[in-house]
Amino acid sequence: AGGYPVQVVLQTHLHAGFARTINGLATVHEVGVKCATPTWSEEVPDLDRWSDVGDQTAQLIYGHVYPKLRRRMRELHPVLDNIMFGHAYGRLLSRPGLDLRVRELCVIAMLMGLNAPPQLTSHLRGALRVGATEAEVRTVIAQTSTTFGEEAQAQSDATLVKVMNGSVGQARS
Repeated sequence: AGGYPVQVVLQTHLHAGFARTINGLATVHEVGVKCATPTWSEEVPDLDRWSDVGDQTAQLIYGHVYPKLRRRMRELHPVLDNIMFGHAYGRLLSRPGLDLRVRELCVIAMLMGLNAPPQLTSHLRGALRVGATEAEVRTVIAQTSTTFGEEAQAQSDATLVKVMNGSVGQARS
C-alpha cells in the first residue's frame, strides 16, 4: 500500500488539509516514490469495518480516556464523531504499511506547528502508549523545530515534560 513516505503524506490531510496533502504526494511522486497498486481492504468501502477498526485504534491511543473523548466528539457534532473515528482512525491511521507508533510520531510532528496544545498533549500520550520511547518523541520535537521554529519546540518540550510528570489534565482529542 505504498512506502512509508506515501503513508505519512496520506495521513497529513488530517492535520494540514487536502491542498498540502496533494502537494506533498506530488513531491513524493516526483522523487520516485509511488503508491503500489491499491490492494488494501478499505478500497472497498466498508463504513462499519472502518468504524470498528477506528474504535480499536483510538482506544490504543487514548487509553482510559477514550470513552470521554468519544462522548465529547458526539456532543460537538455527530458528523465530526463519524469522520474522526471512521475515517481518521479507521480508514487512515489503521492502514497497513506503517505501524501505529510511527504514525503517532508523525502526528506529533504535524501538531507542533498547529498551536493545538490539547491535541499535542493527547498524541504525546498516545505515542507513548503505543510504544514510542521518550527519546523518540524528543527526537521528533528537536527535528521538527527546524520547520516550526524554536518557540514551537519550546512549547512542545514543555508539554512533553508535563505529560511525563503527569501534571496536565486529560486533553479533548
